[in-house]
Amino acid sequence: MAGPLRSFVLPLALGACLWAAGALGQSLSEPRAEVVIVDPNRLFAETLFGQHISEALEAEAAELSANNRRLEDELRAEEKELTEKRPTMTAIDFRDAAEAFDKKVQAIRRERQDRARALEDRRTTAEQRFLATAQGVLVDLMNERGASILLDMRSIILRDAAIDITNDAVRKIDEAIGRGETLGTVGAETKEE
Repeated sequence: MAGPLRSFVLPLALGACLWAAGALGQSLSEPRAEVVIVDPNRLFAETLFGQHISEALEAEAAELSANNRRLEDELRAEEKELTEKRPTMTAIDFRDAAEAFDKKVQAIRRERQDRARALEDRRTTAEQRFLATAQGVLVDLMNERGASILLDMRSIILRDAAIDITNDAVRKIDEAIGRGETLGTVGAETKEE
């Protein structure tokens, strides 16, 4: 009787050990958690795709800034010219010219502020598009980790580093999307004049 029992128990025990070893190996290689977290700022800053978007937005911001400086120089020159002409103008003519100049400055200031707001809106939209584009990769990572909830790290006070998938997400987004040049989501909608 010991022989048949041994021939039954031994393979069963060996199978249980192999199953346990496989489960242990899986849990050691990738921690499993119901909730995982990611740092969207790092994703945007560290992935090739996020960097590509940032470069395009920074180029547009630099162009806007350069045009602002050019306009400031032109307005200073115009103001200086008006000031130099003042002795040769009547008080009414000077007042009219000064009011026209002030209206011009105010209109340019409003237009520049509108452009700066539009650029900031494009930055926000680009970050949202980035996360929407990367969503598939994040879902895959969640599935790999057995997670059903992904939280933004910025809203977490205390955490276990084992549930942070940011490094893996950066790597996998780079593998899946690269710089995102073929996606058509990079670049400004409106170019500066």
